[in-house]
Amino acid sequence: MKVSAKTEKEINIDPAYLQSLLRRIVPSKCLQLLLWDCSPLGKNKEESSVYRVSCTVLDNDREQNYALILKILKPDSARNQVDHYYYWKREALVYYSGILNLLPSGIRAPLCHAVEEYPDENVWIWLEDIAFESIQSNWLFTHMCKISYLLGKYNGAYITGNPLPNESFLCHTWMRSWVEVCAAYAKPIEEQKVIWDSCLIDFIGKSSMWELYHNNRNRVNSLLETLELLPRVFAHQDVHWDNIFIEKLNGSDSLIAIDWQFASISGVGEELGRMFGYALLKKKVPVNKVEEYKEELFLNYMQGLRDVGWDGNSKLARFGFTASSSLRFIMVIDKLISNLEKDDRINQKEKSRHLLLVTQALLKLAEESWSLRSQII
Repeated sequence: MKVSAKTEKEINIDPAYLQSLLRRIVPSKCLQLLLWDCSPLGKNKEESSVYRVSCTVLDNDREQNYALILKILKPDSARNQVDHYYYWKREALVYYSGILNLLPSGIRAPLCHAVEEYPDENVWIWLEDIAFESIQSNWLFTHMCKISYLLGKYNGAYITGNPLPNESFLCHTWMRSWVEVCAAYAKPIEEQKVIWDSCLIDFIGKSSMWELYHNNRNRVNSLLETLELLPRVFAHQDVHWDNIFIEKLNGSDSLIAIDWQFASISGVGEELGRMFGYALLKKKVPVNKVEEYKEELFLNYMQGLRDVGWDGNSKLARFGFTASSSLRFIMVIDKLISNLEKDDRINQKEKSRHLLLVTQALLKLAEESWSLRSQII
């Protein structure tokens, strides 16, 4: 057997188990594992690590190559509640349950070959290796519009007949949990105000912007309560350039989604709002084109909903979109406050300027969602 020394120290894969796993995948009783290698994908995180396991096998006197993805989830007592937005075990349970095999047409997840729990409580998920390199995208505007449309079709399937999964490990209050965690980590608002006033002396409009922030902080619970009354969909809740890809199936665009750790039962529009808010923070949505992106992405999402037969009030989806994207201001403004406390290097100033502009855009979205709320409740 071949395995790098570095990988062997990190993980201990039993060759006999690996061969038995390959025999489940490849219908051949003669298959024999000759050698294998394991290489990390991306950076190992505190909560998980991902590897590509490349294998060479002998099958009826012919050598063949196969690759599997191994994702290892690590236990975390701080995320050990099923209603936590990032319940540490959720992705393994989602794959093990088989609910991803019942996704509506137009979206799929990698095939899951096995889920194993070990004495150290780590959970190993063995997944299909998909050649994402050939379908990777730069997430330009036109690509984001396609994603939005396909998300609308995916979400819309659940409000036009597809049964919602009812497994207990799915989060039913995802946005509320995320907001609570962000608020718990944020500085108290009194401390934020002191830093705001002392560091934004020359910022024109700082008082009115702070007042807008303060008002919307007081509205958060009402927005969350209304989000939880929206038509329910099965949501991925982590849509971004590393997790969602477009492939062609029978000449039509279709989604491949990985990383299902945030899987939830959420309100219509939340999926798009989560995507938009994150893309704005990460500069995939230019801050000087927020309105253009916002309107086009929502129109595409609505078209997806309509094309699978949903004829409901578009303001419900609009509220889900604007409220869930705007609530990111809780995290972003705390990032801004923390950044303002640091030294005034040029790159720090540039980062603060970006966070300030993102905060303005999110607060504007929060105002829109508050106005919509009065129209739908």
